[in-house]
Amino acid sequence: MSGGPYNYSYIFKYIIIGDMGVGKSCLLHQFTEKKFMADCPHTIGVEFGTRIIEVCGQKIKLQIWDTAGQERFRAVTRSYYRGAAGALMVYDITRRSTYNHLSSWLTDARNLTNPNTVCFIFK
Repeated sequence: MSGGPYNYSYIFKYIIIGDMGVGKSCLLHQFTEKKFMADCPHTIGVEFGTRIIEVCGQKIKLQIWDTAGQERFRAVTRSYYRGAAGALMVYDITRRSTYNHLSSWLTDARNLTNPNTVCFIFK
C-alpha cells in the first residue's frame, strides 16, 4: 500500500500478553510514542498502538494490541489473539509468579493463534 495514509508495504498484528502489572502498557507506550512512563494505569480490556518501521527498505506497519492481564478480562482479550503474527509475553523479574504464569499465556497464544505465530518473552 503506498500513497496517502497507507504509506507502508506490509501490516502485521502483534499482541502483548502477561499478568497484570508487569509493564505491558509501558512497553507499548515506549515503543509507539518513544516516551518512557514509569507507571501506567492498569489496562481495562485492550489498548492499541501502531508504529511504522523500515526493514530492508520496506515500510511495515505494526499494529500492537496491549491486553489486560486480569483474569476477569481474559475472555475479552482472547478474541484479540486471532490474526496475530506474534505474541510478546511479558513478566516482571521481581515477581516469580508472573514468570511461572508464562506457560498459561503461551498455551493461550498457541491455542488461539495460527501455528506460524511467533511467541517471544520480554522481561
